[in-house]
Amino acid sequence: MEIHTFFLFLLVILLTARVFAELASRLQTPPVIGEILAGVLLGPSLLGWIEPVEVIRLLAGIGIILLLFEVGLDTDVRRLARSGFKAIVVALPGFFLPLVSGFALAFWIFEMPLLTSLFVGGTMTATSIGITVRVLADLNRQHSSEGEIVLGAAGLAVSRRFFLPLGLALRADPQFAQRIEIEMKPVIRLFTPIFFVMVGLIFAELGRVSGILTNEVYAGMVIVITLTTFSPPFIMKWFYRRYGDSMPGYSGPAQAVR
Repeated sequence: MEIHTFFLFLLVILLTARVFAELASRLQTPPVIGEILAGVLLGPSLLGWIEPVEVIRLLAGIGIILLLFEVGLDTDVRRLARSGFKAIVVALPGFFLPLVSGFALAFWIFEMPLLTSLFVGGTMTATSIGITVRVLADLNRQHSSEGEIVLGAAGLAVSRRFFLPLGLALRADPQFAQRIEIEMKPVIRLFTPIFFVMVGLIFAELGRVSGILTNEVYAGMVIVITLTTFSPPFIMKWFYRRYGDSMPGYSGPAQAVR
């Protein structure tokens, strides 16, 4: 990819993600939904303007790392450890159920080849903890007990008490951690939309390009990925709206989440 093409793609991704995130926010839905919808619109499934080439996938990876780093700045790994068993209970089914069910449906029900069935199962497993983190932040629940269980199930090793000697400095000087978070926020806000624009479709697109997935199977996977990616934020928001007042520490949705 030529350098001018790369910067044009980057501009289109960031601008479209911002516009769709604002629209989603005005419709009182999580802004991350707008960013994901921008990816569906720009990606191979609809307009086909943006393809998940290597450099875009690299920037998307940086985006999710920075997002988890931001959460980890004020996350205590010892508090995560307290939810260790519960995190394992959440993590194992969260990994194996999509893998096994996706493979079983593809191999035994639709009688697809073994390699294709494994790829379908792997695609269903490649869901993003980043979406959950963003929605929990929207609802001001990223540091709740259930939030810590979910984060303990991604293996959040970016806790400020994890790294040495930086962890010691952050522990001794909370204001230093806050300054880092403030200084990093513009960079984080730059990279994370790239991740959410590209999430979900990267793995399936690799299967299509490599010839493992046919166009028909790829189209079906896009539909399934879209439904399974869009539905959890709405379900979580409905759950907290209905039952949040009875949960400890709930103070309503965060005011600034973008």
